Amino acid sequence: MVKFIIPNKRGKNGIGARVWNPEFDCDHVREPTCERIPILDRIVILGEAGITYITAHDAEISADDIPKAKQLMEQHDVKMGIYTASFFTEAIFKNSVARSNNFAIRKGALGNALRAVDMTVQLGAELMVFWTGRGGFNGLLDGQKSVRRLIDWLNSVGRYALKKYGKKSPRFALEPVPNKPRTNMHLGNLSVALNLIGRLDATVQPLFGINPGTAHSRMAGLDYLWDVELCLESGKLFHIRLNSQDATRYDQDLPFGYVEPLKDLALCVALQDAKWEGILTFDVKAPRTARREDIADILRTSAANLQRLWVKALSVDRKIIFEFRKTQRYTALAGYLSEYLY
Repeated sequence: MVKFIIPNKRGKNGIGARVWNPEFDCDHVREPTCERIPILDRIVILGEAGITYITAHDAEISADDIPKAKQLMEQHDVKMGIYTASFFTEAIFKNSVARSNNFAIRKGALGNALRAVDMTVQLGAELMVFWTGRGGFNGLLDGQKSVRRLIDWLNSVGRYALKKYGKKSPRFALEPVPNKPRTNMHLGNLSVALNLIGRLDATVQPLFGINPGTAHSRMAGLDYLWDVELCLESGKLFHIRLNSQDATRYDQDLPFGYVEPLKDLALCVALQDAKWEGILTFDVKAPRTARREDIADILRTSAANLQRLWVKALSVDRKIIFEFRKTQRYTALAGYLSEYLY
């Protein structure tokens, strides 16, 4: 994943990348297709590729790895942008996480989250993302109690962070995912996540926002640009995961700009008009045929596409957009934006 700092907003441009999951090295169906790369070695690869910000799960950089990870980050001039609690590597969470009917599992999930808060602070990340892994259910008559338990869980995390870190507490972003790997996901779409945040205690509510993902919206058959604009309007856009998704399948994690460049250009326009200065992260995965020396190509390509589109979006005449919208000439509006692509 890559963090892109908006030109002329924060000075030096910065590009960051995710410390790829081990699944990067594997075929989704059978055995690994290339050599496994140790997690800490990936920091070196990203640093050498010119990356300035990285993100990782606690299953990738654990508490024991923090001293070495910080040393490598300093050595290669990279910083931790986002840290994520994992709820998918331990068998205890095979059924669910915070909403489980088993108290021991709920307690374990809360423990994971609180440890991740501490590690987020230790690594200097500004944001902790919640993707609850198997957080869903396959059965019946489990929804209402699940929602209440999830709200209680998030409240507990927020109260812990405020009590321990006060104004220096990290912020938290919920990441909606539609279909992995349960019949019903608790954070299946952005509207559900916004509803949950709206029901949190008033003291912790400002800490929580949304981390929408291009592919996740598309997997649910939704419009990712609308999802982002909904977050902007509600003041809850804390972070974005950018990639491309071709049809409503599994997470494809294709390079940003691969499938819908016109809509990606419109996204840049929306972010510029909102004067949004948050984190843009590339949640992309190199193809299984990639050689070790080529695995950063997908990051370079995504970053280059974003930078090209961002510059083009700066040139778009907002007055012309306003007139097209005022007269409801939406096809003409799309045609106008297309002039900057073709």
